[in-house]
Amino acid sequence: MKIIVTGGAGFIGSHLVESLLKDGHELLIFDNFLTGKKENLLFDGNFRLVEDNFGSKDSLSLIEDFDPEVCFHLAAQSSVVVSVQDPRLDFEHNILQPVQLLNTLINSNCKKFVFTSSGGTIFGEPKNIPTTESDYSNEPASPYGVAKKKLNEIIKIMTLNTNLSYSILNLSNVYGPRQDPNGEAGVVSIFSNKYLNGERPVIYGNGEQTRDYIFVQDVISALIKSSKIDDDLFLNIGTGIETSVNELAESLKTQFSSNLNPVYQDAREGELQRSVLDNTKARKLLNWEPQYDLNDGMLEVRNWLKP
Repeated sequence: MKIIVTGGAGFIGSHLVESLLKDGHELLIFDNFLTGKKENLLFDGNFRLVEDNFGSKDSLSLIEDFDPEVCFHLAAQSSVVVSVQDPRLDFEHNILQPVQLLNTLINSNCKKFVFTSSGGTIFGEPKNIPTTESDYSNEPASPYGVAKKKLNEIIKIMTLNTNLSYSILNLSNVYGPRQDPNGEAGVVSIFSNKYLNGERPVIYGNGEQTRDYIFVQDVISALIKSSKIDDDLFLNIGTGIETSVNELAESLKTQFSSNLNPVYQDAREGELQRSVLDNTKARKLLNWEPQYDLNDGMLEVRNWLKP
């Protein structure tokens, strides 16, 4: 099968590429390498890597010629902090370029568009915990969340009465090997790297804010399963388990046998206090469920970081 992956050299994208190549698919991969890494794609298999924005004129022409059957759209400006500092940049990468991509796919023979949306931002400060797909009335607390939510709606509108169906997967906080421990996203990798190097991790706010941490391989399973379903899908992909940042730090501290306590700094603008997703619908429609608990996943991250 001919498949496009945008953001294929990134954390989640490279795991998806690895799995698709093992299944023998032909891939066209796009990455501008602002955050993606070429060393994430040292795989054997039938793929072409394009170092460019997926929405550039040349890239859209390549997509048209490739004529894919499935497109996994993972590329994004993924920093909430950057979205607050530069909303224009965020909207360019998270709305304008995806619209150009969708328009190209609609005029091709592509049958499925799989989009990784953000379950941690599109629901705003949720009224219900855990949050279901129908809890969609609150406005997001950051430009990043606004862009993700608007693109969800644009996908639904643009694919109406076309041959292109969609799977919009609202991901909770994804973690695992290859997540940059020196970035500002991915608290499991960041904290693990700090403890490994004998440094104190930084917690913004009081640490009682909660998240739903899901291991990357569980996300890849959901992405691939959703790509094989013809119907339009709008699904939460998370564990349904709420963990505070303080609890996470304490667990990692124990795992790394550290005696260092976190440093607390002022809370960051646009950060939610609670976020955990109800995955009931995904379990039913995808015949999917998370296979990794947080302790097992943290051990995978630890083993990956260790020299």
